[in-house]
Amino acid sequence: MIISSGLGFLVAAMTFGSCLLANFGWMLNSVMSTTRLIPGDRFSALVVGGIISSCVGFILRGRSDRFVVGEETGERLVINNSSHSFFFIPMHWAGIVIAVIGIGAAISEAF
Repeated sequence: MIISSGLGFLVAAMTFGSCLLANFGWMLNSVMSTTRLIPGDRFSALVVGGIISSCVGFILRGRSDRFVVGEETGERLVINNSSHSFFFIPMHWAGIVIAVIGIGAAISEAF
């Protein structure tokens, strides 16, 4: 079960999508040419997916709150439009964490 609030599920969707596109690209590369991939190259998809989801998280974080006034009571209710998290980590930080994991995995595979 994925624990997310707001649009936090987009972190997993964007990271999975970038890994899927990169895998498709690498399959085409292996069919079309005889060049080999650089060690750690497959983790670049994690870095790209993390950067994209972090940028989207920063954009969504900038959204302002909405205020709603109840008709019967006249109370003012604040609806938070800027809170998006994935596994209790804010979306803009979750993308950075995924990118750092991709960089660390690429470095560890290179050595």
